[in-house]
Amino acid sequence: MYFSNFPILLYPYQIGDATKNIAARNILRRVVMSEETKASRGAFVEYHIKDGERPEHIADRVYGNPEDHWIVLLSNDIIDPYHDWYKSSSAMEEYISKKYGGFSVFFTDTSDAFVYNTNLFVGSTLEQNGAFSSITEYHPTLCKLVVDSPSFTTGTATVGLSGGSSIQIKIQRVLPSYTAVNYFRAYGLTATIGPTGENGTDEIPSLDPLAKQTNQYSDYTQLGVVGGGYPVVGIRTTSGTTGSVALWQTYIGGYMGISGDAVNQYAVSNFTYETERNELRRKIKVLHPRYADSVKREIENLLKV
Repeated sequence: MYFSNFPILLYPYQIGDATKNIAARNILRRVVMSEETKASRGAFVEYHIKDGERPEHIADRVYGNPEDHWIVLLSNDIIDPYHDWYKSSSAMEEYISKKYGGFSVFFTDTSDAFVYNTNLFVGSTLEQNGAFSSITEYHPTLCKLVVDSPSFTTGTATVGLSGGSSIQIKIQRVLPSYTAVNYFRAYGLTATIGPTGENGTDEIPSLDPLAKQTNQYSDYTQLGVVGGGYPVVGIRTTSGTTGSVALWQTYIGGYMGISGDAVNQYAVSNFTYETERNELRRKIKVLHPRYADSVKREIENLLKV
């Protein structure tokens, strides 16, 4: 097996006043395929993982041995075979439900303006019409709180802060967290000018939630930053000039529906974000069987003490 090639190290541990040493494989030893192998013409073929397929399944079919699954992982620079590998539909649903449990509460102050309070933190409480819930997440630039309770709705609510103080907020929108916005994306714009993403794909650039909604990159700018490092609506610089942006004009303001119906066209939900990332993992490289023995020897030489 792969780990049988890793060097042995002595790991000390304490039992009472005595220190014992146990022999263990140094599985943290990082190995990579040589650039020569990676550059070899015809060394790899493109493969699309089937639903529920694991590295050992592919290794068994390609190399005739499921224990050669490490070749599949190493070929794709995958360190974590559980989270970096393509998840089946059922595993993906379970993962998303655990990661994005609860409910997302999007809020403003009582006058529909942006609010950021340094005393609002995880563990603060949200109260509305006799319903209480502890805040499990706070995302200032998304104007979002995450709570466990589904008891909240649009309208005035109270956030209990540290030291017994509180602030009044206005809940603008409430959603199950897996359907809530993860980030804003400029649909309809040229994807190729965006940053390079996973597997070398071009991604459509994400947009600052507190920037003014626009269909042109020339008008997309980072809002001014003041105390606490969070952008504050009302300060925006474009081509050396300063202008004012009301919260309802921003991507997150439109998403909340502060001035009219909620605008979802730029919003990428947590569910979509995770499933798209998972889909990128479906396409992998598989080392041609004729190179397998040479890679095994290569790795054995790298791991010699």
